[in-house]
Amino acid sequence: MKVILAGGGTAGSVMPLLSIATELKKQKQDTEFLFVGTKRGEPEQKILENYNIPFTSIYSGKFRRYFDLRNITDIFLIIIGFFQALQLISKYKPDVILGAGSYVQLPVIWAGWILRKKILIHQQDVRPSLANVLTYNFANRITVTFEKSLARFPASKTVWTGNPIRPEILEGNKDRGYYLFNLKKHKPIILIVGGGTGAWGLNKIVYEALPQLLSICQIIHSTGKSKGLDVKIWFPKADEKLQKLLSENYHQFEYIQEEMKDALAVADLVITRAGLAALTEFSILGKPLIIVPLPESHQEENADYFEEKSAAIVIHQTNLSPSILVNKIKYLLENRGLLNKLSESINKMIKPEAAKNIVEQILNL
Repeated sequence: MKVILAGGGTAGSVMPLLSIATELKKQKQDTEFLFVGTKRGEPEQKILENYNIPFTSIYSGKFRRYFDLRNITDIFLIIIGFFQALQLISKYKPDVILGAGSYVQLPVIWAGWILRKKILIHQQDVRPSLANVLTYNFANRITVTFEKSLARFPASKTVWTGNPIRPEILEGNKDRGYYLFNLKKHKPIILIVGGGTGAWGLNKIVYEALPQLLSICQIIHSTGKSKGLDVKIWFPKADEKLQKLLSENYHQFEYIQEEMKDALAVADLVITRAGLAALTEFSILGKPLIIVPLPESHQEENADYFEEKSAAIVIHQTNLSPSILVNKIKYLLENRGLLNKLSESINKMIKPEAAKNIVEQILNL
């Protein structure tokens, strides 16, 4: 069986596809994959380094839910991408095309429908992505993360499966995490992630809070490519005490990939954006969360849904300041009962067998 995976532009649209591919390969060892991503190839090419899946790219434009002149110019990129996809699919001859909400799936799925290929799209977020809205009529099957999303797609072809995770995320080891990140066992550990492409707005607040935070905890900070700063430059007049705290308790990385499982195993608390791929992994692991959703985006609905279920602490970025962040972290670290309650609640949010559920739908097609 041959399968095209169409995604990219963010890690959120890539990780579920790779999780599905891993499970599908386990069940049908002769399955071949081709990943079709964006021309920039970020961050999908970086993520694919650990998978034996060939990569190719096509032109793709991004429709936005707000007025932007690029909505006009990107139409031409989508048209070019459509003809590239027609040629690619005709040559590769896939049995199934999979998409998980990325804008690069538009020309691929439209071309696949013209060529009568089987198509499955997966809806991760509470709010349907625009890419899925524009392609669900062409799909043979639609899978969704949350039961409440069933009402937003045709009932005859929509299935509640949950959201798949990378199986390796379950293989984290605390002792290895202490060693890899040079951490001390007696001090709480905070993991801060802004998604595959990072989050400068969140990072800036974290930097401003570091002098107070580092006296109470250790921090592993995944900033995203070109979204971080050299803390020595950020604190040019740091006294000897702060320099020592920065050196011993602050560990910054542009992107944590293979070691993420160990970072999660060792973290007492996670501060994150509200991309569903990440939230799913945190949920399966039962990690207490502070969610700071990307302002004015679908992430706000994701975050609000987790908050409704008492599964996370949500602080919208417009309401966040360094002092608020410090006080909230202090409060949580001093209230282990609340951390445990958050852990129990979030662990109930996501179906644990999502990848198997989706593969079952693919094989049925």
